[in-house]
Amino acid sequence: MVQPMARLQSQVVLGPSEDAVYRLAGLMIVSIFPALFWTGLLALTGTVIGQPVSALTLATVAAAIAAFLAAVANTLFSKIS
Repeated sequence: MVQPMARLQSQVVLGPSEDAVYRLAGLMIVSIFPALFWTGLLALTGTVIGQPVSALTLATVAAAIAAFLAAVANTLFSKIS
């Protein structure tokens, strides 16, 4: 009986520092871009209705959204690894 050929899979083995860099980049993408989007939408909405939102409020909202999403993403990333 002929054995089927085993698939050759190349695996990239990352060192601890390289893995941390990719995890940090992923964490930043997952948390910062949505925070900027929603903060921009809040600023635009405030301007459209005639009540511009202060810079301090926008910065606080952006930081809160980014921190929340970073905490959720970090939990999910740690479960995957």
